[in-house]
Formats: sequence, structure tokens, C-alpha cells
Amino acid sequence: MSAKAKSVPLTETQKASFLRLARMAGRYWGRIAVAIVFGILFGGSIVGILASARGTLGDVFGGIAGADGGGMAQSVQAFVERTYTGEMSHAWVATLLILLCLVMFVVVRGVGFFFSKYLIEWVAQRVTAELRDETFESILHLPMREFTAARTGELISRTISDTQLVERGLVDVVCDLIQQPFVLLFAAAYILHANFQLACVTLLVFPVCILPVRIFGKRVRRNAKKGQEHVADLASIQQETILGAAIVKAFGTEERELARFRKSSFDFFRRQVKIVAAKAAVNPMMEVISAIAAAAVLVYAKGTGLPFDAMFVFLGAMVVMYQPVKALSRVHLSIQQCAAAAERIFQIIDTADPIRNAPDARELGRVEKVEYRGVSFAYDPRTPVLRDISLEAKSGMLVALVGSSGSGKTTLVNLLPRFYEATGGEVLVNGEPIGRWNIESLRRNIGLVTQETVLFNDTVRANIAYGDPTATDAQVEAAAKMAHADEFIRQMENGYDTVIAERGILLSGGQRQRLAIARALLRDPPVLILDEATSALDTESERAVQAALDEAMKGRMVFAIAHRLSTIMRADQILVLDHGRVVERGTHAELIAKGEGGAYHRLYTMQFQDVPERA
Repeated sequence: MSAKAKSVPLTETQKASFLRLARMAGRYWGRIAVAIVFGILFGGSIVGILASARGTLGDVFGGIAGADGGGMAQSVQAFVERTYTGEMSHAWVATLLILLCLVMFVVVRGVGFFFSKYLIEWVAQRVTAELRDETFESILHLPMREFTAARTGELISRTISDTQLVERGLVDVVCDLIQQPFVLLFAAAYILHANFQLACVTLLVFPVCILPVRIFGKRVRRNAKKGQEHVADLASIQQETILGAAIVKAFGTEERELARFRKSSFDFFRRQVKIVAAKAAVNPMMEVISAIAAAAVLVYAKGTGLPFDAMFVFLGAMVVMYQPVKALSRVHLSIQQCAAAAERIFQIIDTADPIRNAPDARELGRVEKVEYRGVSFAYDPRTPVLRDISLEAKSGMLVALVGSSGSGKTTLVNLLPRFYEATGGEVLVNGEPIGRWNIESLRRNIGLVTQETVLFNDTVRANIAYGDPTATDAQVEAAAKMAHADEFIRQMENGYDTVIAERGILLSGGQRQRLAIARALLRDPPVLILDEATSALDTESERAVQAALDEAMKGRMVFAIAHRLSTIMRADQILVLDHGRVVERGTHAELIAKGEGGAYHRLYTMQFQDVPERA
């Protein structure tokens, strides 16, 4: 066999992850203990079934079996002769009792299987649900940088697909370990008792029967792993195409995207065909090996005069032993798959957000003043994003940030709600370092409107009230009016109760942006962060919203990031950023007065040389 086909041992991390799963399952030790009891019943009943079957065969086809193996039939016959006084012959009564025993042991086996399987499935499902909830909770509290580094599909996969793999792994491993060893043990004990010599030879040769399972099982595992990678590719292509449907259609690249999808789909198909072929090859090979083994038993029976009932039940016991051996041979594979999925899940769960409340953090009242003192920041120490930035803002002030893409504007305002922590200098709120304040109370003071509008598949009312579910209808409508959204909302089919679909796809860009602004204004925050808040608005909507924002910012502190300088001409202070540094600062008039040599003047000239300034 090639090196590639060899079983890959668990890494230390995977071992630790699986043990952690086992400890989680161990919290339900009572159910597991009861499941083990029923597993013993499931395995032990096989002895009764085999003994009853042999007694029945010996009685029906050849009279009561001899001392070489018909002990149960003899015992039943003796019992009937001692106790039965009815008209039916003793032989018939004995036969019926043996058949009743056979049915009874089958019932015991079924009950044992059902309850052991049910209880383990319950534990596995419970642990999986806890993992799923904990993973999603951890995702909600991941550091912001984790969201920028990870693909959306990757995080979703860990919450859904990986937890399903864990659930299947737990069920397969634990069920096999509490059922199959007992079946194998009792079946082996029975054939050893029935015919010691033949049983010894059979048990020595029996491992040959699982070779096909091992050989083709490795091929299945290898191709299944590759297949999962192709599934991830398919999901990624679909997600990108659906989210970028407008771009795909605009550039007429439907056939190109279809070709990408078809290629990944065909690669997945090829892997699946290999898996099917490997699985399909197991049974024929097992049948050939089993036929050879059966032939050997028949030759032995012929040479030794082994009774028919003993031979038949012996072969049946060998068949019974096949399933537990096959199942136990797969346990390592199940543990590997389960541990690998658990490792990915625990990576998310164990990712702690370094930005957390200090032990002595205090509740923040109303933000009155924000100050940046020599603030620097870097996602990577080798590539700083912000360099030695200082600014001061008070209630009622509009601070505008302008500059080219990548100059650090969004990163600068993201330090205020503590999405990130400054790596140099400090940010102060109301004269205190920002870390002194409770994070939740800090963020309650801030209303955020981003360039990429985020809306949910819910009603207009619910989207506006997202930050304050207790808001009254009157408060929601007042916020919508401030954002100049009330008019178009009332023109919708169900008004404020209209469901706007995922990402607000049923609305125009300007309408979506105004709903986002209304959502921020509903909280009546002392601080507003507007990250390209009017970028998606047409000229008429921009003027309406700008008028609303001018009214809403009274008594508030506003940080506005803008490429469209028309929105920040009245700013109390404009900071021009370039490569993470403040290269100019001042009011619109002061910066324009610097003439053509100024960075702000160049930006203004490019955008508004033909547009008159607002009065």
C-alpha cells in the first residue's frame, strides 16, 4: 500500500480536543452508564439467540441434540418432562419453549440496541447543541481582526458542518464502544464453548476478513477528505456569485462562473465515484473470504462428523462477529474525523478577545469629550496603519476625516468603540483612558453608520429598532423622519411592517442608507460615527439626509469619514490623512486658503471645481 494510504496519527492538539469532547459528554455520565448496561444486554443476548437457534435446529431437524452442543435443548426437555402434565407431547412443548426463548432473546437484543443507541444519540446531540451555541457565542465575541481575516463561509462551516461531524463522530465512536465489544466478546465465548478447536482456528484466521475494510477504508478516508475540500470550493463559488450577482450580470460572466462551478463539481464527482467504488468493493471481497471460511468449516464438519445444528450455528456466530469487528476497525477513523472537527471548533471557542473590561471598569455616563494623544496602531508590527495622531473633539463638534483609501480613516474611528486597541499613545474619553470605562456603556454612547449598509431579513420597524428593541412605534417613526426615511417607508406595501429581505435587497441604496441612519439616530447617541454615511445617496437624498444630520448632530459629537467633501464643508475640524499620518488639519475655509499646494485643496478641486460651495 502506498504511503499516502497510511493512517494519519492524531496530533497532540487533536487528542486534547477529543478528550475535551469526552469530558463534555462525561457530564451526562448517568445516561452513558445506563446506555452501557443496555449495551451489555445487546451483546449478551447473542449467546441466548445462538443457543436457542441451535436447540431449535437440533429439535426440528434431528431430534434433541447430543452432548456435543445441544445443552439448552436437553435442559428444556428435562424441565418439561419434570413439570409438564398436559396432553401435548413433551417434544412439542420443549420445541415451543425453545422458540419462545429465541423470540425473547431477540426482543432483549432489540431493547438493548434501542436504549443504548437512543441514550448515546441524546448525549451526542446535547453536546453538539452546546458546542454549536458556544461556537456562535464565541463568534459574536471574536476580536474584530478575526472577522477581517476569516471568510464568512469558514465561520459558518465551523458552526454547522464541523459540529455535525462532531455529532456523527461521537455517536459512531461511543455507540460502537458500548455495543460491539460485548457482541464480539459473547459471540467469541459461545463458539469457544461450542467447539474449542474450530473456534481457535477461526479466531486466528478471522482478522483476514477485515483486511478489505482496512484497505478500502483508507481510500475512502483519503478521497472523502479531498471531497470535502471540493465541497468548500463549491460553497465558496456559490457564495461569491450570489453576493456578487449584480457584478456577474453586469460583466456578462455567467458562463465563466458556471465553468468554475462545473469544474469544482466535476472534481467532487470524481472523488465521490472513487469513494463509491471503494465501498462497493468491500462487500464482494468480504463475501469471497466468508465463502472460503464457510467452506473450511464444512470440510471440518465433514471430517469430524460435526452435527448440522452445531455447524449452522457456528457459521452464524462467525457472521455475527463480523459486524463488531468491522465497526471497531472504523473507530480510529471516526475519532480522527471527530477530533479534527473538534479542533477547528475549539480554535474558535478558545480565541479570546483581548479587548475586555478591566476589573475596576466603571459605567460611562454621557460622552462629553474625546481625545487622541499620539495614537499609533498596527495590525502587523511591520506595517503601521496610524502614526502619532492627536485630535480633540467635544459635544456639538463635527470632526471630519478625509484622505485616500487606505490612509487609516476607518481604523482611527474604530478605536473609539474599542473595536481595536491603540498600539501606541492613548485614547481618552471624558479625560480618562478609554480602558477605564465599561465597554458596553461606552458603546451605548456611540451610533454607527457604516459605508456598507447592514440590514436584516425583517420588517422595516425591526431594522430601525435593532439597537433598541424596546423602542415604541412613535420613537421608531421619529427616527425615520429625522433620516428622511418616513415618506418612502409609508409608500411601501405594508409600511413599517414591510419585510425588506436579506441585506435590504428590495430597497434602493439610498433607502438602505437612510434606514441605517435612522437606526443609529434611534439610540439618541452622544457620539455619531458616520463612515461614508451618505456615499450611496443620490444628490436629492444626500441633501435631505445632510439636513437631517445637521439637525441631529446638535449637542452631539460627530466623526464623519467622507470622500464626498460636500458633506463635511461645515466641519469644525477637518483632518487630512495620508499613509496613517495627519498631513493637514483645519476648517474647510482654512484648508482651501492654503492654495494649490495643500492636500485638501487638491481633493476639493478634483471633486468640486465646477460645483458652487453651499451657502
